[in-house]
Amino acid sequence: MKTLKFKMTTVVLALSVAACGGSQSAAPRPTPAKPATTVAPKKEATVESSVNYSYNPVGKRDPFRSPLEELVRSNTTTQVSSCSEPLCAWDLDQLKLVAVVTGDANPIAMVEDPLGRGHVVRRNARMGRQGGRVTQILRDSVTVTEYIPSEGKNIPNPVSLQLKPENKRESLYDLSTGKNWE
Repeated sequence: MKTLKFKMTTVVLALSVAACGGSQSAAPRPTPAKPATTVAPKKEATVESSVNYSYNPVGKRDPFRSPLEELVRSNTTTQVSSCSEPLCAWDLDQLKLVAVVTGDANPIAMVEDPLGRGHVVRRNARMGRQGGRVTQILRDSVTVTEYIPSEGKNIPNPVSLQLKPENKRESLYDLSTGKNWE
């Protein structure tokens, strides 16, 4: 136990000496230079920058135009780019996928609008208020991709319309009695 305390004390002492610098170097520290008695005229130094900056306005807003003006202009362009097809009058969440026919090179689907009218849809058909296009038709869903304009880029937003399963209830069969449960 005494040897452990002795070793620990030696280690702590060695670390404290090493942290404080241990021994001082033989080189003397430089002393501050004394001010000269004669004053020479100072020359102005020219600073040359090695970095050349050039402004690139591509993809940036015009700083001299009002942001409100750009908002109004972007709203009018989205209204012009919207489609004139009958399915573009409703949002995608208002439309209901009723039937899908697959197994062919060109699958088709039927979508029902809120008024109860059915519309046949193929790939690249436009639907929804954002003017989305049908990109994929699977056996139980239709994927519509809407492109949302944002800062000069079009961000794709895929929305999936699912085919609702039929509400058929299979009767339960009781094996012990041989009768159907209802």
